[in-house]
Amino acid sequence: MRGGTEMRGWTLKAMVLVAGLTMLAGLTGEPAHARGGAAQPPPVDAPPGWPQWGGPARDFIVDAPALANAWPETGPPVRWRRPLGPGHSAIVADDGLLFTMFRKGDGRAKQGPWAAEESVIALNAATGETVWTHTYPSAREDFSFGAGPHATPLVIGRRLFTFGTNKQLRAFDKRSGRVLWAHDLIDGFASPTLLIRPVVKTGHGCSLIGWRDTIICSVGGPGQSVVAFRQDDGAVVWKSGDFLTSEAPPILIEFGGRTHLVVLGGGAVHGLDPDTGEILWSHPHDPGNDLNCGMPLWHADEGILFLSSAYKAGSRAIRLVQDGEATRTEELWFTNRVRFMFLNALRIDGYVYGTTGDFGPAFLTALDLRTGQAAWQHRGFGRASLIHADGKAIILDEDGDLAIARLSPERVEILAESRVFETTSWTVPTLVGTTLYARDREQIVALDLGDPSAPAGGLRNLLWRVPQPPAPPAPPGTGATRGTAPGLSGTWRLDPARSRLTESSALAGMTGGRGAETLHIAQAASGTVTVENQVNGGHLRYYAAGRETTTPAGQSGTIVMTSRLDGPRLVSEGRLTADAGATALVTTVRETLAVSPDLGTLTVTVDLTTGGTTRASTLVYARIDQLGPCDAWPSPCKPSPDR
Repeated sequence: MRGGTEMRGWTLKAMVLVAGLTMLAGLTGEPAHARGGAAQPPPVDAPPGWPQWGGPARDFIVDAPALANAWPETGPPVRWRRPLGPGHSAIVADDGLLFTMFRKGDGRAKQGPWAAEESVIALNAATGETVWTHTYPSAREDFSFGAGPHATPLVIGRRLFTFGTNKQLRAFDKRSGRVLWAHDLIDGFASPTLLIRPVVKTGHGCSLIGWRDTIICSVGGPGQSVVAFRQDDGAVVWKSGDFLTSEAPPILIEFGGRTHLVVLGGGAVHGLDPDTGEILWSHPHDPGNDLNCGMPLWHADEGILFLSSAYKAGSRAIRLVQDGEATRTEELWFTNRVRFMFLNALRIDGYVYGTTGDFGPAFLTALDLRTGQAAWQHRGFGRASLIHADGKAIILDEDGDLAIARLSPERVEILAESRVFETTSWTVPTLVGTTLYARDREQIVALDLGDPSAPAGGLRNLLWRVPQPPAPPAPPGTGATRGTAPGLSGTWRLDPARSRLTESSALAGMTGGRGAETLHIAQAASGTVTVENQVNGGHLRYYAAGRETTTPAGQSGTIVMTSRLDGPRLVSEGRLTADAGATALVTTVRETLAVSPDLGTLTVTVDLTTGGTTRASTLVYARIDQLGPCDAWPSPCKPSPDR
């Protein structure tokens, strides 16, 4: 009888599935315009898709049928292979279709040539044939490390959302390729053309995330570091933040009974309310150049958030702590010996696995999330992307080598390896069922990684296709708003005529003693304040009301400050310690940041005392609403032939 009950349950799920697919077909009945092949409906036992950066759960971990433990000498079987073109957008999969982005050009050359346009493409997942393409103008940026587009599309229901190199945001009908709405965020929102601090500015690369009836990602510019757009018409639901932005994809986590949108910015990680954009908490993670490229990893059981970047940032773990109604952060550890540069890492239980190394040799490593200690290192891969499925890791390194392995805190066991590409592969692959879709800078390939001895999936996969209820819409009253921003938050431009700067005394250690021309300040509900400037290598300053904070200052110094909020003022006192050769030079520091009643002026006063001598400065800043052209930034962008 038990078996009969289970079968009736399976039958009911199948009926629900068929009804759901029939209804969906009625809603998305526009015919696909075929350029080489029409989209086919997915089989009833199709495995779950890969709708976004990181897969179904945005963590590169996916449920899958049995994968092979060994491959033929020639590598895993190839289902199909076809040319594509340069670009680093990952592949998303949904309802028998694949979606990605590319640019025509030479994928092997550092100087191109590359087309001054890029394309969104839909492919038949079973054959690789083109279903539709949409091409639009796209300026060529500094592509010396690889041409854009860089961001990964997002599929939600019948819509496909894409973000282009020059911040062109589009929504498509996923089956027909018809554009539903579009924004040029540079022309329409005065968003900065490129990242501000890097010397090499490659173009936009943040991969969108969906929340309720919105899509969210970093945009950049005063008051709009992050923006939420309504999915159905592109209307702005909220704007928030004045912090520097990066290319890191955001994530959503659950903590303290609420959802937090976690955004890794140019110099700090921020937790936002995804319904309103209010900044709830912040914590520094500053590489000195806005090149925070890796997605944060969340360990819900431990309340630990892991961050890693190349260059000066390294890796750190912070713990979120609920403090009454507020959420605050505690740093658990930091190490600069492990640096995940720009490809993804995996969190499996209490360990993080990835390839560490920036411009030197790369090592596959296992990192204890609780201590920051490396459990082991394995040499043999270049910088690599990783997926975890069927208890195994799929590893694709930048040299085009594909491997399948078992990862554990004790070791890595390589089961099979094969060369699949001849050019650089910096794009994480996509796994749907047992089919791996991967690309380099010239082509895209579909590989069968299934275990040929495993039984067929059959009805097992029906559970994966039962339609899920849509997320509830955003609460009323949150439309077209700016996220809650206390008075100090803003983008501020120095007024030299009203300022008095004593040499080497302005925000000690932040800009080498000079008064920063532009400040980006984010004040969170938790009482933290981050202050960033636009100088490449310039240090972020971090204040926390009622707590002591330590941040880098100068080439080898640190500044330790204890702060308090006094109405519209932040008062902070502490000490700056700098390396002075055989001895350390200690300076007593007092800083006050105060905003005027009309919120239009910020006054920063600094007193530094060293050896009984006090140096004082007063810097006056005016709030600004645009950053200006990128050729006037401290690290200007290279002229584009298309702009």
